[in-house]
Amino acid sequence: MSPFKAYDIRGVYPDEIDEQFAYNIGKTLGKKHEPIAVGIDSRIGSEKIRDYFIQGIIDEISDVCYLGLVSTPLLYFATKNRFSLGIMITASHNPRDYTGFKICDKNAIPLLPIEDIQCNFKKQSLPNEIRKIEDTGKDIIEEYSNLFIRKLAQFKNYNISADFSNGSTVVERKILEQVFPKINVINGIPDGNFPSHPPNALGQESTQQLRNLVKETQSDIGIIFDGDGDRIGIIDEKGNEVRGDILTAIIAREMLKSNKGKILYDLRSSSVVPEIISEYGGLPIKTRVGHPFIKKLMRKEDAIFAGEFSNHFYFKEIGGFESPLLALYYILSALNGRNLSEEVKDLTKYCHSGEINIDTDNPTESINKLIDEFITKKIEKIDGVTISENNWWVNIRPSNTEPLIRITAEAEDEKTLTELIETVKGVLLS
Repeated sequence: MSPFKAYDIRGVYPDEIDEQFAYNIGKTLGKKHEPIAVGIDSRIGSEKIRDYFIQGIIDEISDVCYLGLVSTPLLYFATKNRFSLGIMITASHNPRDYTGFKICDKNAIPLLPIEDIQCNFKKQSLPNEIRKIEDTGKDIIEEYSNLFIRKLAQFKNYNISADFSNGSTVVERKILEQVFPKINVINGIPDGNFPSHPPNALGQESTQQLRNLVKETQSDIGIIFDGDGDRIGIIDEKGNEVRGDILTAIIAREMLKSNKGKILYDLRSSSVVPEIISEYGGLPIKTRVGHPFIKKLMRKEDAIFAGEFSNHFYFKEIGGFESPLLALYYILSALNGRNLSEEVKDLTKYCHSGEINIDTDNPTESINKLIDEFITKKIEKIDGVTISENNWWVNIRPSNTEPLIRITAEAEDEKTLTELIETVKGVLLS
């Protein structure tokens, strides 16, 4: 399977991405871009290919800033208006055997691997010597740290538990430990084997430890980062995971109290999200799934914020890219003495399915059958197909990487939601 994906370059080390591939990618990118910033996550495969990748760049240009072990948001922060290109060696929340590359331009807009990189990719001969590069960019890391230490300082009395997933959020850990001296930390040591749980910020398998810790320590809130730190999961004081669209509503409402503007939300989100945005004087704009599309649309619309169901939260004020620490800032601002569970309860007006995956050999044919079945209903084609009526909606979209159809649905009551999902599954699997 090709490691060139829709949004990034990603594959199993060393079967799909190895040292030779890394050197080739470095040479390919070095031919067209200068200067370049590079960061790395905690994966074993990422460390193995790092020097080969950077050597490939150096063999084309001399101006490379290696930031070391950092989060993807910190890499974006460093790249913004400083470097022609920013490259994070990471496979995000994929299993431990994977590695890869996230690549963005000086505006933190991702390059699309298939369209922008693969066409220029060529196999190169490895050099006789692979040099090691020293960490640089300490001034940038200090600027990033000071920004969030100042921002979060007013919340220092909150009792917080944090799971760093053995990932690359080492700078974020230092920031949070400085702001919250009594913070409860688990899985804070980078380890590419991810011994405690998968490097994901969502789902019971990844969040169970943090849920337990929140309840044991009577924390006000629990936070968890994924492997490269571009997503943040949130646990309320009762140990319950808070959905990404509900967090989008909480953050949007808090931002709109002082800053009116356009806000993007992905089409899997509850109807409560655009309702809240409109109620507080913002303009809600529905968007397709995926950070390349959202970042470009944010710039086009001059939006102040965007939230995804998958817990990617983007802010204009930081540069139009993901910032889990800014998300935490606005969530804590919104609480103002209330329990997070109370905020969530107020916003959980509808019954939501979450994302459901269905195996299919021909996603396009299956989706066309569903359109025929619901031809009299309202149909949108922003990303896959969204079908709606007054008291329900359902989105069906093909996976970009697997032979799957992803279903997300919402209704005003549980009975309607259950019947809707059963009908949709029946058509798709017929």
